[in-house]
Amino acid sequence: MSVGSRIKELRENKGLSRGELANLLGITVGSISNYENEVSSPKEPILFKIMDILNCDANYLFQDALDMPVMKNSVSVDEYIIIEKYRLLDSHGKEMVDFTLEKEYERSKTLAEQTPANIVEMPSHLEVNAANLDKNSTPEERLAGDSIMLDDSEWE
Repeated sequence: MSVGSRIKELRENKGLSRGELANLLGITVGSISNYENEVSSPKEPILFKIMDILNCDANYLFQDALDMPVMKNSVSVDEYIIIEKYRLLDSHGKEMVDFTLEKEYERSKTLAEQTPANIVEMPSHLEVNAANLDKNSTPEERLAGDSIMLDDSEWE
């Protein structure tokens, strides 16, 4: 994800329009658009204001711009918000979240082991029974089936 994409993601998560962010920064909407589309980059003073208004740090904005090894613990903005909420919980709330998370993790892991990639076979009674999809149908049968599907005369 680029710096511009991260600015856009943070802005949208804050519920701000480009115009609202531009007003808060004292710059034009076009400048915000240029930053988000990687046409230009904000100068240092604007960058500091962006980080302040969007409540993020340079590490988050530039994590993909630097040629650094990918960290396994990088999080999206949505995940970060969940972490912040978790930190505000009392011990009972954290215990409840931990319990639920562990049970859902076990359930998902079991499902993944039972059904590779969550792909299930279609029961035969639900399979499509149309001439154009039947491998044994003749070209004439396919054409007749297609003409029926394309005939809108009864709706006119």
